[in-house]
Amino acid sequence: MRVIERFCRGKRDDQSLNEDGLIVTDDFAAVVDGVTSKSVRHVWQPSGGVVAKNILLNAIAGLSADASMRQVQAKLDACLRIQYGTGADASLFEHEPWERLQANAVVYGTYRHEAWLFGDCQIMVNGVQMPTVKRVDELLGELRSFAAQALTLQKESCVSMDSDEDVRPSDSANGPDIRTRQVNDPARDMILPFLRLQSQFANKTGMYGYFVFDGFTDPTYPIRTVPVHPGDEVVLASDGYPLLRPTLAESERELDRLRHDDPQLIRDYRTTKGFVPGQESFDDRTYMRFIA
Repeated sequence: MRVIERFCRGKRDDQSLNEDGLIVTDDFAAVVDGVTSKSVRHVWQPSGGVVAKNILLNAIAGLSADASMRQVQAKLDACLRIQYGTGADASLFEHEPWERLQANAVVYGTYRHEAWLFGDCQIMVNGVQMPTVKRVDELLGELRSFAAQALTLQKESCVSMDSDEDVRPSDSANGPDIRTRQVNDPARDMILPFLRLQSQFANKTGMYGYFVFDGFTDPTYPIRTVPVHPGDEVVLASDGYPLLRPTLAESERELDRLRHDDPQLIRDYRTTKGFVPGQESFDDRTYMRFIA
């Protein structure tokens, strides 16, 4: 395996808060994306996503070279489950899934010549991307878009016709009011109860079901396996690159375009959170390209 380029950066200035990570060993290459916390108890510090990411990276470093997909799943998930302890604490995480450590990962194994998509991290092989967007994310992205656009219309309706403020109907369509908004995201606040409710579908099949490492994964859950042949060019990435491209530079350009054209991420690419003024991205982001 020959790494061509790699990049990992958190959306905040303090990189210790980065919930993304990557690892390359003699036997594996992986990108890990800790899930943004929706906790109400704030059990994990500095965040559940950071803790989960670090645990999985350490676990991948210790994998046997010939580990199968199911062995990798079991090992990584067990490393999270053990953090919950026993007794009352374990019961808390069983009944309140939004408090669990959660992370997604895409793992490539050189011995098996396979990559495994554990959740919604991304992979591209020889320029062909495999779809990984969850239906529940599409649903909640649409809901946040609806809420954001409705709040903008509500704000406009409160402005009198003779106001000297420069607020026009075209502003809503083109986005100037969005670009100068405050750090708070009222539309995301409105969907937060649904983001917590989403965890009820974790590791379940069906329309809204999805896989996530959280210490409670189903050992029979269908995991997408991607064959990788010697000489293939492979890209592994987190979902911090919503428009993945064959090179890092191209992927960064698409991210810049989104930040310029749709900073709230409610039109061109509808998601559950938008860009915050002063930050390069709306999410932590990781990209790795290599030749198998």
